[in-house]
Amino acid sequence: MNTISAADHSIEASASAKLDREDGPRSNAGGPVGSASRQQIRPAGSAQPPHRWTIWRRLVSAYLRDRSQFTGGKVPRVCPICDHRGVMISVGHPPRWDARCANCGSRERHRLLWLWITEGGGNRLAGKRILHFAPEKALRRALRDNREYESADLHQPHVTHQVDITRLPLADGTYDVVIANHVLEHVDDDRQAMQELFRVLRPGGTALLTVPVNPSRQETYEDPAITTPALRQAHFNAPDHRRFYGLDFADRLTSVGFQISTFRMSPAEDHRHCPGLHPRRRQRPVLQCRRSGQQT
Repeated sequence: MNTISAADHSIEASASAKLDREDGPRSNAGGPVGSASRQQIRPAGSAQPPHRWTIWRRLVSAYLRDRSQFTGGKVPRVCPICDHRGVMISVGHPPRWDARCANCGSRERHRLLWLWITEGGGNRLAGKRILHFAPEKALRRALRDNREYESADLHQPHVTHQVDITRLPLADGTYDVVIANHVLEHVDDDRQAMQELFRVLRPGGTALLTVPVNPSRQETYEDPAITTPALRQAHFNAPDHRRFYGLDFADRLTSVGFQISTFRMSPAEDHRHCPGLHPRRRQRPVLQCRRSGQQT
């Protein structure tokens, strides 16, 4: 165990030192001097700051699961959610290297969404009434200080609403923001779910949605006759997925009334914050799905 920890310590220390050199002098606020957006990228209420024991525990666990991810050194990264600076680790089956924050546990899609929330150094969700489906720990912790934050899931305990996303017992026009990361591919009737998301949004509200997309297909691939976990894994890339979305995902959303725009990072920011988004996965932006009208 000591040998593993020493090896990981060397990788983590060298990565952090390199990142400090790249950033230049640092201010008392913890960001590079002259970089207001970086100094404010983690506003009050974000996930826990870097915790050394958590980082070492996850590094050692990652090393034991797949030590090849540490061969050849590691490129330093920054988690915009918790401000961890250094090594990121693998996640998923099969594993995606450099995808999970070793501190807060966030994945690529969580960090991409947080970069949208904090773009320009502020917090776009401040004061908004939020409904978060299948809430991920890293994002839930980051949003916990918002008094208007609510969570929802069909199976998860300790959520605000234990509900079916296709039949929401919630009033029309209730929320300013709805968040659903990698949820719709699990739903039998995703179009009905989209209609429900649109319904519970206030005019001018926004749904922030991400799903796995196969950029080589124009049309979404789905077949209701494919029902076993083994066949779903073979056809849709996961045992509990109902489809593999194509480039027509945005068309499905516009068909229920949403106005769509996308959020992507620059290549430099992509490398710095979301390295798990390798070239195939960089086709997965955050879709900002707006319900037209003026917010009251």
